[in-house]
Amino acid sequence: MKICLLTAPALVWSQDDTSTLLSMKMQMHSTMAAGVDQLLESVGSRNVTQMSSLIQDLVEETISEEGPYVGLDGDVQGALEMIKNVLLSDIRGALKEAHCQDQVELHEGILCFERCEDEKQQGADSCVQICDGSAHKDCRDNLLELYKMHVLKCQALDDWVKSFTENECPKFDKKCCLLDHTTWNCGHFTCNSQIANIGVNDETGRWLNEQVGKFQSAYASWQDLHQKCADSYKDYVEVDAECDCKQAECETTNCEYESCHYLNCEDTYNKCWGRCEADYVRTEETKECLEKDRKIDWSATEKIECFVNVLLEKPDNATLLKECGTDNCYNEYRKKMYHKCNDICQDVDFDGDWGEHQRRDENEGHHSGRSTRVKDQTTHQHADQDVTHEGKHSVLTRHRGGGDDKRCTSHLDLDYQKFPCCHPCEERPSPPCEGKGDYEDQTSYMWIHYNQHRHFLDEDIEGLEAKECKGNDHTYSYAYNLCQCIDCPGDRPPIDPICTDAKACVGGPYDYRKHDIKVTCSGPAEGPSDVDEE
Repeated sequence: MKICLLTAPALVWSQDDTSTLLSMKMQMHSTMAAGVDQLLESVGSRNVTQMSSLIQDLVEETISEEGPYVGLDGDVQGALEMIKNVLLSDIRGALKEAHCQDQVELHEGILCFERCEDEKQQGADSCVQICDGSAHKDCRDNLLELYKMHVLKCQALDDWVKSFTENECPKFDKKCCLLDHTTWNCGHFTCNSQIANIGVNDETGRWLNEQVGKFQSAYASWQDLHQKCADSYKDYVEVDAECDCKQAECETTNCEYESCHYLNCEDTYNKCWGRCEADYVRTEETKECLEKDRKIDWSATEKIECFVNVLLEKPDNATLLKECGTDNCYNEYRKKMYHKCNDICQDVDFDGDWGEHQRRDENEGHHSGRSTRVKDQTTHQHADQDVTHEGKHSVLTRHRGGGDDKRCTSHLDLDYQKFPCCHPCEERPSPPCEGKGDYEDQTSYMWIHYNQHRHFLDEDIEGLEAKECKGNDHTYSYAYNLCQCIDCPGDRPPIDPICTDAKACVGGPYDYRKHDIKVTCSGPAEGPSDVDEE
């Protein structure tokens, strides 16, 4: 497979490298010329799987030749060493770096959910505080007392007027002139007689004077009672207006609370969570595909290294005698090495069930060969990538099976992440006016804020024994005098939650810090997996 993720500086061949490869092409046996042409082309394009196949063909052509072994020219050997020690190192380094970057992206994908949590908290903090209605209740309680006072004060005025009109209004019996003497005075008085005491009866005047005094006193009493009635009514009306404002303010605030928390959680938070889930699933699918591509390329590099080892192997006579009974059986010896290459990376990948596995450390394992070592893949393994310094905790993958893992690519198994737990939207309080017309629903806003406090109670006020006035019967509902409830504007349709109770956090919030990246993926190229022994 062609490597597309390699960075140019890490894989650019120097002019000397190119000259060495050209020398290799010119000096190798003529029967391998066509294969060398194709090999060099695949090296230039970094087509790893094609390189593996071509080098395998070269090995097969070499070991199939009869006659004594002819050692490789120094330039050819140098070119092969360069392929093994430089090119493969660069390719493996790039594969591991790409694997590391994808592992980082998987962790960063989980941090998307943290942003949802942060935005949810910021949104909740920006919402108004809910109005519990206590200030309005206190106001209406005070209003009830003022209503009682108003009724009593005005009833006192009514009672006084009634009593005065029934008992104190004057009655006057009309009389005549009521003269002391008749105007016929002849013979009654002498010319010298005094007539100062003669006059007209003044009882009416005295009666009128008495009434003036009585009404002046009555007017003063009426004026006092009237003022008290008027003042109590004014006090009641003013506080009633104040209570109406508190009621409206509380209902308006709670509508804002309802709208803000609905939009912040049911709408924005759930949409954010849904986007993060969908984005992570897409990322996971993409990364799994890239993961398989890398494993194919890595497996090809292992094969290439093994085939190059076959070409470079220089057994001594004692080794040849031991392996095949003669001291010149180079091809037979190399055939055995070649067949051992079939044990390298028998499985490129493994598809099984999702599971958690302990993170594995580096294991050098066993090798065979004299100057080049062929890995025993059952014992050799590279370390799992740990970008967050999680340690031995599990690697979540479906690409690991039981103990019989015949891969050289398990270190490229990505550690996929589980979705974090979330915080489902809390049930919001009953919104303003809910329960209107059914004041007995004790879960409704109208009950919680009003009816439980007797604001709608159509019964006579306890302890207020006063006569009805203008048809009003002095009930609690009349005295509390609530305004019409203000309905919240707009509809709040239910939204199917993404963050459900099944995904809810239990025992505390999710620890997002375990996804913080602790490594830098770019670094020195991966060195060769074997070391020449001279």
